Amino acid sequence: MKVMIVTGLSGAGKTIALHALEDKGYFTMDNTLCRIAIFLLQNIEKGETELNIDKLALGIDNRAISSDKEFALLLQCLESIAVDYEILFLTASNKTILNRYSLTRRRHPFGASTLLKSIKEERKAMTNVREKSTFILDTSEMSAKDLASMIGEMGSINKKQQISIHIRSFGFKYGVPMDTDLVFDARMLPNPFYIEELREKTGKDKEVSDYVMKFKESKELYSKILDMIKFLLPLYIKDSKHHLTIGIGCSGGQHRSVTFVNKLSEDLDYNKVGKIYVSHREEENNHWK
Repeated sequence: MKVMIVTGLSGAGKTIALHALEDKGYFTMDNTLCRIAIFLLQNIEKGETELNIDKLALGIDNRAISSDKEFALLLQCLESIAVDYEILFLTASNKTILNRYSLTRRRHPFGASTLLKSIKEERKAMTNVREKSTFILDTSEMSAKDLASMIGEMGSINKKQQISIHIRSFGFKYGVPMDTDLVFDARMLPNPFYIEELREKTGKDKEVSDYVMKFKESKELYSKILDMIKFLLPLYIKDSKHHLTIGIGCSGGQHRSVTFVNKLSEDLDYNKVGKIYVSHREEENNHWK
């Protein structure tokens, strides 16, 4: 059985994620009490319960977890019956969650004196769960459709993977993405935007990537970034880090950063690293001309 635990901040998209996983063949259980999940898993381990489900998605939020020890016990139970599992933690900016609650007019489950205080207290309370997560996904700038599509890509589980890496391009003029562990700047490289025949193309096009990578400084910068990531990965894995987000930015997030991101995804060894997920923020936000 494969298990995906979907958790995170209220208003960050848990329901959408569970629906997307359901479309991928997962049996989904939302608002699952952690202690009930533990009880079920313990019975499976003892042979007292047989669960004929290949893929299971558990929606577990802060209300369902009484303590960090309880959540740790849940993971221990999953490991004791040799279940392949991953933890997807959904987050978003305070402003985004405020806007979403304003639109739906729903009450925040944390129930503090103000909505903003509820969001901040929940974020703090979920710190330990977040640190144990395989994927951390910031949905601040995602539509429901984009989130569902991304969750579909994450629906496969590989127990052997050591760390999951999300590499994304972005444009500095639209702001640096949140929840990025490593940020690299490619704005000092020659810009294809000023080449008329390349302006409307992107780093996905061979003509653009060939132009970007033909310069000595581009090759040297890329080599140093790749070397740094390869140096850091074993250290992150040794430190039990499950998820790494790498951001590479240029001015508009269309040419140079896209080239570097795509090349990194090809040059990092999948068998040694684990799952690699690539995204281009400005493409998703329709900023590409």
